[in-house]
Amino acid sequence: MNVQNQYADQQIFYQSLLAGHDLAFEYLYKKLYHQITGYILASGGDRYDVKAVVHEAIISLVFNLKNEKYEWREETELMTYVTSIARNKWSEIRRQKIRHVPLDLNTMPVISDDFQQIAAREQDLEQRQLSVEKGLALLGEKCRQAIELYYFQKKTMQEIAALLGWANEDVAKKEKYRCLQRLRKRVGLSNWTD
Repeated sequence: MNVQNQYADQQIFYQSLLAGHDLAFEYLYKKLYHQITGYILASGGDRYDVKAVVHEAIISLVFNLKNEKYEWREETELMTYVTSIARNKWSEIRRQKIRHVPLDLNTMPVISDDFQQIAAREQDLEQRQLSVEKGLALLGEKCRQAIELYYFQKKTMQEIAALLGWANEDVAKKEKYRCLQRLRKRVGLSNWTD
């Protein structure tokens, strides 16, 4: 049975994602990439934007699955849910891109025509993102929550302290920093900045 037929059953697809099966995530990635590409390109994005949106949407789905914020229902398609996450992520990115930056022709970056170099960078970025996702999965619950609350849900340190039962904002900052250090060690990113 090929992967597409295997995941045609939405409940099996959901259960496979919930269990963290790599094939299910590969299938999700390819299907979401295919579904969202036209929408993003038609609204001013490029291939890098598509990849970023797909990765962000999958990270959000994983977070929602792990924290039981999404539960499969027979009457709804899982891909519809993930596609709506991706569209919302693209809307966020577009809002951030709207800021106008004056360009100085003397300081414009040189665009590389070496497609192999571009492909290698894309593959490297994908590998790093997968490493971060796996590293997050290996962290303790509070560490994972602290990182997800800060970076994905954009919560303040004061909110994170309250949500995780830490004494105050300063304790939350220190704990988040320690958690990031653990994640960096697991992923092998020593010069990663916040």
